[in-house]
Amino acid sequence: METEGKIYRYIVVGTGYINVTASNLLKGRVLVLSVILGPSGIVEVRRRYQIQCEAPVYSLAPYSSSSLVYCSGNSINMRTLNTQTKKFDVVAEKKLRSPAVQITVAEPWIHLSCGEDSMLVLKLEDDKFDELFSDEVARNGFHHFQLLQGFFLATDKELGVVGLWQPPDRRNVESLVTVVEAELTSSISRIRQGNLRPPWYLKGTPPGTMTLGKDLIASGIDGSMFHLTLLAEDSLHLLRYIQDLYRTKAGIGRYSPQDTENGVRDPRMGHVDGDILATVLKLGHEWLREMLMKLDETGGSALAGFTELVGRVQGICEEGFDPVDAVMKYMNDLVHGVVL
Repeated sequence: METEGKIYRYIVVGTGYINVTASNLLKGRVLVLSVILGPSGIVEVRRRYQIQCEAPVYSLAPYSSSSLVYCSGNSINMRTLNTQTKKFDVVAEKKLRSPAVQITVAEPWIHLSCGEDSMLVLKLEDDKFDELFSDEVARNGFHHFQLLQGFFLATDKELGVVGLWQPPDRRNVESLVTVVEAELTSSISRIRQGNLRPPWYLKGTPPGTMTLGKDLIASGIDGSMFHLTLLAEDSLHLLRYIQDLYRTKAGIGRYSPQDTENGVRDPRMGHVDGDILATVLKLGHEWLREMLMKLDETGGSALAGFTELVGRVQGICEEGFDPVDAVMKYMNDLVHGVVL
């Protein structure tokens, strides 16, 4: 924290406890701790400030250089450090529909993952919390990660991962728009971004992806790890086409959602299952080539359309290249290019 030109370094912890003197009533505290080197040479942790709360503290985050925003029970609160009184002055408070289990700040925006209302976007204006955007679906919110400006990956406690877009003009829509939706084998508790590829891997953004040169890694509550990739539209069409070929051959069936009246694509169509792509890689080049040729034999032009799509995704302009070899190498890089 920084106030009046001075920098203070603290560890801030939100807690919950049972008040045994009041019929086991649940209470909470925000503890502000400092770490110092004691006279005996032992590192000591000391409590500097304490904020008493009427309910357990589920999440907190720093705001600006001298403020804290935290959720106690169903209330979102902001306090600012007053160096004269050595206390945190109340700035703003707002009731929520459910507790915020995660808070992130990108001033002036405050992003919340709420236990029963998915994502909520607030803004502090005139010492008041102004609710700007909320998810159009009430999910059991768990975690969120801002990948791009106005675009979030949000998870819930029922195995779901969604991509939510915050429209730049709230006069048109006040809901976060669901643009992609997937179901994994574990609920995701954290998503992080970083370089997870081996040194010999080609650096830079892989063709057909929008990872900005970095990978997304997600951790499940059961200890599992997931590699997530944001796909460009052509790459999405190509990989979903291959996925549907496998599902049809395996007798799983293709997922064909009903078209909505306003023409909006079902968000579930934006998900490609990497485990299916890994299975196709094990089946090999000839399996994919045979599937495409069988489609051509029924009077279609699957191979020609497939070749054109592969060329667009990988930027191949010359004629006569083998699309099956190219796409198998491409899938191998996407599926196996990350070291965990």
